[in-house]
Amino acid sequence: MANHNDFISSLLRQMMMTMKMKMTTMILINKDTAPKKPQKTLANALCCRIAQRLGEDFHLSPRQKAVIECLQRPHAQDFLTVIPIEGLGQRMSAVEYRSILKYRLMIPMFPNDETCPVCRKACLDKYGEHAIHCRELPGFKYRHDFVRDALMDILRRAGISAKKEAPVNFLTDPSEGRSTLRPADVLVFGWEGGKHACVDLTGVSPLAGFRENGFVAGQAVLKAESKKVEKHAKVCEDNQHAFVPLAFDTFGSLAPEAVRFLSRVQRVVHSNFSTPQGRGFVFSRLGFSIQKGMAAQFVARLPAILM
Repeated sequence: MANHNDFISSLLRQMMMTMKMKMTTMILINKDTAPKKPQKTLANALCCRIAQRLGEDFHLSPRQKAVIECLQRPHAQDFLTVIPIEGLGQRMSAVEYRSILKYRLMIPMFPNDETCPVCRKACLDKYGEHAIHCRELPGFKYRHDFVRDALMDILRRAGISAKKEAPVNFLTDPSEGRSTLRPADVLVFGWEGGKHACVDLTGVSPLAGFRENGFVAGQAVLKAESKKVEKHAKVCEDNQHAFVPLAFDTFGSLAPEAVRFLSRVQRVVHSNFSTPQGRGFVFSRLGFSIQKGMAAQFVARLPAILM
């Protein structure tokens, strides 16, 4: 426990150092020779150095090393740049935000390891990992639907025509045939060469079934994307539709196809509104919706004494 407290204290100290460096940068750097974003450049360099030294300064557990790798993935920190706006769903309660920070800082969330009272198949671990990927816990579908609804609102505000839960009459599990017909999570009209695009969302936890050996940050979300493509891409092509798998993990990392899709949406936002302040609007808002959906799953399992 002492080692864990030292680890957290070190992170907080380094955050304070970053803030001091930002203030110094504003005063000392010559505006003619400085990079476009000197504060961000220095902060990124410092954070990379901190991450490199953590393994040298502290004895990190395999899980801590894995989480640090996940937090360094592209888009894992996007949710932090969101401006709290109640009307856009960009707000968390104090309990929700604490639960997300605890998960990311590896602070125990539950008092003791115990059998999951719902599925009774696995341990409801103290870090909350089981709570976010157990399909039988309340809130699992909520996370998926919350991210889907956020995406739909982004598309609507960007002026992109789309429909959620759109019946397409061909999306199904190839091994089970038409008995498993399901709608597209989001259907984007005329998205690719005049074809409608079926966007299928899927969220995974990179730490589910965590093993010390062979862990690679980002691998889980790549596998999730690959499975979706294998299941639905061909049938969409056969029916003159494009297929877009939008895979994300619990830390906010995105698969390549998701990044490609959202980058194009972001470009549409820029061309329609020309707002420099909203340069990362699409990614930050979707990242926030992922974290808020997870927070709902954590809070649903927290004992009342901890809320």
